[in-house]
Amino acid sequence: MTDSSSRHTPQGIVLLFVPVFIMLGPVLISPIIGSLFQQFAGEPYANVLVPLLLTAPALCLALCSPVAGFLANRIGGKKVLVFSLAFYGVVGAAPMFVSSLHGMLFFRILLGVAEAGIITGGMVLTASYFSGDDRQKWIAWQNVALPLIGAALLYAVGIVSQTNWQNTFGLYGLSLIIFVAAAFVLFEPEKQLAASTHHAPASKVRIPVTTMLLLAAIAIPGSLSFYAVPVKLSFILREMGETSPAVVGELMSMGLIFGSPAGALLARLVKHWRFSYGLVCAMLLMAAGLIMLGIAESKAMMMAAVIIQQAGGGLMLVVALTLVLHMAPKGQSGIYSGYWWLVYTLANFATPLVLTALDVLTGSSAATMLTFGVIVAAISGWLLFARPLATSMVSASDANSATRANTSAAGAGHE
Repeated sequence: MTDSSSRHTPQGIVLLFVPVFIMLGPVLISPIIGSLFQQFAGEPYANVLVPLLLTAPALCLALCSPVAGFLANRIGGKKVLVFSLAFYGVVGAAPMFVSSLHGMLFFRILLGVAEAGIITGGMVLTASYFSGDDRQKWIAWQNVALPLIGAALLYAVGIVSQTNWQNTFGLYGLSLIIFVAAAFVLFEPEKQLAASTHHAPASKVRIPVTTMLLLAAIAIPGSLSFYAVPVKLSFILREMGETSPAVVGELMSMGLIFGSPAGALLARLVKHWRFSYGLVCAMLLMAAGLIMLGIAESKAMMMAAVIIQQAGGGLMLVVALTLVLHMAPKGQSGIYSGYWWLVYTLANFATPLVLTALDVLTGSSAATMLTFGVIVAAISGWLLFARPLATSMVSASDANSATRANTSAAGAGHE
């Protein structure tokens, strides 16, 4: 462990918990959707508004991420993150005390705004505290911790929701614990940098079009491939004669607990690879999982397919997020992070539409998975020839490396 990594270990540990609150948006409410439909069955347009309680935060995250990233660079990642964690806890738990469907939807929209600040603020601080191998290591550990903590929270939701479905929203208040930790442990490493760029012309903080296209070309197929299984798994099982929701939950839980962390750990094993090799490996793993789902004839094969596909997704996220921070010039990691989450999350929303269009051509969900897997494998080859992806994943020679002296100085003063 390097001296820089050792010095910033407390900050790295706090940041491990930051991505969890993005996952909590849908995870905590999914098990009580049925109860919400029963509660608001008599409300006008309830069949539209109740599902929006689930999806509205993610849509707001996508749309607000660029703004949150811009603010994180302007006023500081810690300020944005700490405020967003507190705001998240308050608006997330607010539906406990709200009886109207429209009131709940209002607070769910605000939750998405908080999520945008949390994810971009966390990435800005990760870029500032760590570089090279240390940065990739902490991003990998975040993606190992995320599904494991998520599984534990799903268990907690099952217990809490048995008392009263509204009590489930109280679990969003867990962010206030991390809010306190972040307020005391994190520090603002780029105060001088933020001040020096405060009056920079807009042209100085724009992402080059070629970079935007490259990141979009990674984010869109990566997101579509990652979310294809949650969207289509139940339909494939139904075609096989299996209609139990418990089986869907079991298969996805195995992918969540074993697949995603394995992919994140794999990123550490191949850390000296080029970004292009890591991304191709991730895409091929996801493609293999999709193809296996398309031809699976047993539950065991489907479980293996889901684990392999989710492992590819875990690897893809570690490599892609490391790439985003690697490409960002100093003082612009928030802007780049915000753009990434905008494209990645919007592609997530498009996944059901893309797969439904493929269903029309293929005739079944299984055939769609097989076809989509072949397409993902075929298009991943272009990554090998993208010049910006030719550097090592743990290279410290990125545009942020020049800020390390400022970070270390701020850290020393903090301690």
